[in-house]
Amino acid sequence: MQFVSRHRRSSGAHECMLDNTPIAKMVSAARQRVIFQPKADATVVTAKNGAGTPLPTPMPTIVFDADNLDKPLAPWPADAHRSCYPIPADPYAAAPVPGGPGCPRPSERYLRAYLHENERLRLSMLWYYTRDILQEHELISGLNEKAVLAQETTGWEYVVIGLLDVHVYIRLATVGLPLAVLPRGETLCAHTVTQPPGSVFLLPNMQEDWRFQDSPYVERGGLLAYAGVPLRVQHESGDTVGLGSLCVASSTPQEPLTKSQHLTLARLADWLVQDIVQCTRARRQRERRRMADLIAAAQKETEVSASDEPVMRILKAVYPDAITSVQSSTPSHIELPGRTPILLSDLEDGVWEDVDCLDDHIANSNQRDLPSATPVRVMAAPCESISGPSLLVVASKDFRLVFDDVDTWFVKTCASMLSHMWQRCLLAEAMKAKEKFIRGISHQLRTPIHGILGSVDLLAEELKARELRGDAYRAAALLEASAAVAPTEPSVYLDTIKTAGRDLISIVNNMITLNRWADIAITRRQYGVHTVFELEAALAKDVLKTTAGETRYRPSVILSHDLPLEGYSFRIDLSLLRDSLVPIIVNAIQSTSEGVVAVTISMRPDSKELAVDVQDNGRGIHPDNQQRIFELYETANLQTPGAGLGLSLACKFATLLHGSIDLVSSTLGAGSHFRATFRDVEWVCLDLPSQPLSTKLANLPSKFHTVPRPDGTSLCGYFSKFLFSHGFTNSGGGTDRFCLLDFVPDREQLCALLAQIPPNQVVVCLVSTPDADVYLEQTHSNVVFVSGPFSTTTMSATLEAADTLLSQIRASQSRLLSSDAIPSPLPTPGEDTSTDTDMTKPLDLPLRLALPPRDIPSNPALHGVALLDVMTPPATQTMDPFLFAPIISPRPRALLVDDNDVNLRIMAMYCRKRGLPYRCATDGAQAVEIFSQSHRSGASGDEGPIELILMDLQMPVCDGIEATRQIRSLEKQNNWRASILFIVTGQDSPTDRSAADGVRADDYFVKPVSIKVLDRNIKRHFPAFEVS
Repeated sequence: MQFVSRHRRSSGAHECMLDNTPIAKMVSAARQRVIFQPKADATVVTAKNGAGTPLPTPMPTIVFDADNLDKPLAPWPADAHRSCYPIPADPYAAAPVPGGPGCPRPSERYLRAYLHENERLRLSMLWYYTRDILQEHELISGLNEKAVLAQETTGWEYVVIGLLDVHVYIRLATVGLPLAVLPRGETLCAHTVTQPPGSVFLLPNMQEDWRFQDSPYVERGGLLAYAGVPLRVQHESGDTVGLGSLCVASSTPQEPLTKSQHLTLARLADWLVQDIVQCTRARRQRERRRMADLIAAAQKETEVSASDEPVMRILKAVYPDAITSVQSSTPSHIELPGRTPILLSDLEDGVWEDVDCLDDHIANSNQRDLPSATPVRVMAAPCESISGPSLLVVASKDFRLVFDDVDTWFVKTCASMLSHMWQRCLLAEAMKAKEKFIRGISHQLRTPIHGILGSVDLLAEELKARELRGDAYRAAALLEASAAVAPTEPSVYLDTIKTAGRDLISIVNNMITLNRWADIAITRRQYGVHTVFELEAALAKDVLKTTAGETRYRPSVILSHDLPLEGYSFRIDLSLLRDSLVPIIVNAIQSTSEGVVAVTISMRPDSKELAVDVQDNGRGIHPDNQQRIFELYETANLQTPGAGLGLSLACKFATLLHGSIDLVSSTLGAGSHFRATFRDVEWVCLDLPSQPLSTKLANLPSKFHTVPRPDGTSLCGYFSKFLFSHGFTNSGGGTDRFCLLDFVPDREQLCALLAQIPPNQVVVCLVSTPDADVYLEQTHSNVVFVSGPFSTTTMSATLEAADTLLSQIRASQSRLLSSDAIPSPLPTPGEDTSTDTDMTKPLDLPLRLALPPRDIPSNPALHGVALLDVMTPPATQTMDPFLFAPIISPRPRALLVDDNDVNLRIMAMYCRKRGLPYRCATDGAQAVEIFSQSHRSGASGDEGPIELILMDLQMPVCDGIEATRQIRSLEKQNNWRASILFIVTGQDSPTDRSAADGVRADDYFVKPVSIKVLDRNIKRHFPAFEVS
């Protein structure tokens, strides 16, 4: 920063003319735009005369007394002030000449300087405050300015400002004399440094002073008058030491300085010291900022790599000549090359210096420069490493490198980074070991549970089949019951086994999820932009997966949202949001054996909030239990299944998204209302056309009516709300309308309800759960069945299917009328028709849950039952044969791959009961070989190729992922039809699921897998498959 005064000319007219010119105005405007941006370390201001000439490097050395060059200085004598440096009575008088002979040594012609009383402290402070001082050009410029002031104040010809090192005196600024380095013992300034604080060592005529009359500076240098002031600094202990001197000299004897001149020189000396100290502080501030930048860069590197190289690199950048190492702290000492071990007890605040070596050099070798053969200064900070408790050590061979609190902060921070890096490595290893353990133990737990529940399902099916055939089958023949216990139906025992097994697997799942929460909490969030339809689809899919095969509670799940949400997308971690909400929904399902669980998603863009309300009409929660249900392992009552982890997990996951879970209300016997609120959600408005759904459908009327259910409970009310919000109206009469009907399990009741509806009206029949037994009435082909969970996408797809079905009905009636045929009921499955449309085939709705309703394709050729997980593509759509190949085989040949005998036996029993031909393999390599053989045999006509594969993951020799990859590769290389491959495993981790997707598995099922789930999904890929 420079302050330069500018003098304007006084020619008034010319000056005014310039001020009015465009150039002058531009210059003025530019000056107004200049922004002052000071820096905190700009503490030394450059004088107007400039920064001065840089100091020569290296400085020349001047020696006047070569005979004494290799002689060390003597220590400070106890009687120095009496014999050599008597204190004047008048502080502003010349230095008295000591009386009496014998002060100089007989071999010396003049008085050589002594060492300072506390020479080690003086040198340490000198090295710290003047390190790299020759590079501080602004400071040197200021020293030159002050040298000129000293010369102007005294009027003497020469001025020197210099520093006194261990063996030399260094001139930093001079007037009349050259910059140079001089031996310490012969210099006059070495005497000045040892003088009392604030005093001027004044020698007006050295020819009359026996101490210096034969000095080389008098004899050869021609100096006859001298006055010097020490550059003093005070230590925290109170000791004062001199770093150097400010002196003036003359080649002629001079009158003693006046009091004013004395004070001016002393003040100039103090000013010089302030500049030096301030410059050091600014330099250390800059160095600390540099260190902080290096630390920040190294931290970024250590976060992605488990290496100490970034830390050791920045240590080398700050201390290029130092020795850096990480040593175990167990031996209680530090090992360094070239010297004896350093005891940890000798360190003070993590810093050590070789005091003995420095004191020896000061006492015996102060005429030479400092040694640099062995480490003399050490910093050490505790850290963790592969060796356990360790020390990060920085050792320097340079005595002049004096460590301060900035250095110790930097080294401690580096040590902390090493510890954190090692802890992260240990944590990563522990997490890997934990994940491996969790995967293994979950696999080991799920495998026997799969065997138990699979056997129970098959046994229950067998019992039911025998009862239907009229066989006398008693529980006592299957189970050994006590004679005192009344005979009980076998289904009761089977239900008990099944319930216990499902509770156990629920506990296993919750424990795994609880462990997974810890993994998620330390990882970065996977934010993305999503729509409400994607959220509904994710929730519906997880709810189905969690409650598949469950018979104890069968409520209907309704997923809806505020209409404005359809015009917005939001940025959030969808997987984490799903993990926060699914436990609340499952908790509501488990509290509601029969009834409805309503999930409502709403938005608050102004407050950046996303709210999800979950309401059920189940048994409710007692007021005494409403506070503890969010705690780990707590349940509302004894009837609540599971380990009491669901709501606790929901709260933990929600916290990671700045969310919270609250119980809004709960009434015993009436149900509960939970609300999840997520804050700081970013909303994006979508520019979508607002057209009611009722106007988008070409055939379906905009009016509907409902058929009441005999028992009074109804899903039609929830579907009606959806219809009202999309432009439909409820009509009590008329023919131009469609019908809403609740499914009833009783076949006769269902037929009676359907009989009330004209055959030319479309009926939407709402099935509460996806695995309910649905009876297709062949005499009523105007019905679209749809099962829960009921999301916005599901209901929109249902209306599109109804619209397509109505079009088919009208087309069929039109053809009958045009042929003058007698009106008759619509064709039944047993009748032959001349049309291209088979009116008896089940309707497979190709639902795309993650898309808005307008993007859902429909199949105009089909009607019947639509289950939520049905994903059959339109018949007219061209599919990649390696992604989807429609297979019409009613009995697909299966390959069962599992290394567990129980699982293979269960799967084999299932295939036998379903009439599926199958082969078994106990590892992935066998599976690939059998698959390849089946295709070669099929080509020769011996047997058909494998069409369905049930593949385990964790197996010896070759795991399921690798086996699947090889099978897909064989299909592609040989242009074989892509088989349907289900992963059936006891492992449920995102890594495994992602790996399965990567090798193009068709689906992923976690054991235990119920028979109904297998039936549904095989039916999905093999439409001709029927349960025998």
